[in-house]
Amino acid sequence: MRGSRAELVVGIFALAVLAILSFMTFKVGDFTWRGKQGYIVYAYFKNTAGLDEKTKVKIAGVDAGTIEKIELADGMAKVTIRLYPSVKIYSDAVAFIRSSGLLGDKFLEIKVGSEKPYLKEGDTIKNIEELVDVDDLIRNLSNVSLNLVDFIAELNKTELKDAMKETILNLKDITRDLKGSISENREKLKAILDRVDSITASLEELIEKNKGPVTNTFANLEEFSSSLRSNGPTLVSNLNKAVKELKDMIEKTRPELESIAENTRSTMDSLSAITNKIESGEGTLGKLLTDDKLYNSLTRAAEGVDKTISSIQRFRTYITFKADYLTRLKEGKGYFYVTLQPRKDKYYILGIVGDPIGKIDVTETTTNGTTVRKETVEEDIEFTAQFAKRFKDTTLRVGLTENTFGVGADHFMFNDKLKLTLDAWDFGKDEQGADHPHIRIGADYFLFKNVFISGGVDNILNSNRQGVYIGGGVRFEDEDFKYLFGTVPKIPGQ
Repeated sequence: MRGSRAELVVGIFALAVLAILSFMTFKVGDFTWRGKQGYIVYAYFKNTAGLDEKTKVKIAGVDAGTIEKIELADGMAKVTIRLYPSVKIYSDAVAFIRSSGLLGDKFLEIKVGSEKPYLKEGDTIKNIEELVDVDDLIRNLSNVSLNLVDFIAELNKTELKDAMKETILNLKDITRDLKGSISENREKLKAILDRVDSITASLEELIEKNKGPVTNTFANLEEFSSSLRSNGPTLVSNLNKAVKELKDMIEKTRPELESIAENTRSTMDSLSAITNKIESGEGTLGKLLTDDKLYNSLTRAAEGVDKTISSIQRFRTYITFKADYLTRLKEGKGYFYVTLQPRKDKYYILGIVGDPIGKIDVTETTTNGTTVRKETVEEDIEFTAQFAKRFKDTTLRVGLTENTFGVGADHFMFNDKLKLTLDAWDFGKDEQGADHPHIRIGADYFLFKNVFISGGVDNILNSNRQGVYIGGGVRFEDEDFKYLFGTVPKIPGQ
């Protein structure tokens, strides 16, 4: 077996990483070799916001199933849920979306309810608690802040400031006049209240004298008349005195009451003037209520923020580990790729390759007029950096391939589960024993979401290197790694 020590280390590392990640894929993704177990129920959401296929379903924080599919149905998000066989939920169960883990990934939480019967295969969870849209909350807060700033700016303008100042001064004068009137007439008010107390006492005394049992109508009338004759003059005198004092107090305080009324009228006139200015669209506050330009500006700003957030949500990152066995060389070849995909039809590929076929480094030395040409084979880590553009089901790639200029093309089939690939590089024929560029044709097929196998023909144009390769690998998206930070206990027996 041929190859340097660095190549052997890279091969062992690639195989170890492949084994570990394959185990993690089956563990995290709940892959099994047997048929799917449990039963299916459905839930309809207005916005699933972060849920995806294979997302966990939990009850009281414990795994209770997974989401199998999310699709549109009459403008709603139809979520297909597979629950474990031992999990039972009632007809009044409630489904809602929650966050967990260090990265805040989403999962579906279910409250089992208590009203029978139990939900069975194909039933729908009727009670849904929709997720609060944080973007709407932020936009509302922004609108409130802008309105508050405009209102404060309007208050700082001279006209409105003077009107508010005049209003406050009028209120201050009204308060001072009321305080003075109350202070000046405090004693008179006290005397009036004393008179009222005296009248009340006289009435109580009169009633007390006439509350005995009634023997006959005439006797009662006679007794009542007698009481009036004995107490009537005092009662009438007290009433007359109270009325006179009340009249004197009103006459004395009439100027103050007229001043209060005048100040109140002035205040109302000021408020009416301010209201008229606002209704006619004067000042910042008036423009805020009548001018559509401000609304349109806020709408455009909100749309810009929404586009920015949408761009961030569309960005995807993929990490791929792959290992091939070259049958002609009887050697292994390892790959590590990071794919950055800002849009669905455009992405960038960065990779490291452990290649058993070394590059030829030519050095020429001249001694005493004699030129000696020396070729050495360099077996080292190689790098790949490509730009890819997708057109429907076909992708074209160009850039650096294993330290040399290269091009490639991919064709996708069966909903991207099968990928046919063609790569060409080393047009300078720098590889060891190469008479022609390096061309490879092959295919990758995804057995599961993250696991694929590959095979094809390598180095087609160089007969001394031409051979079949077989291999496989794993590919993870950034969403898949979130599950590694949110492990939770599972229901016993599952």
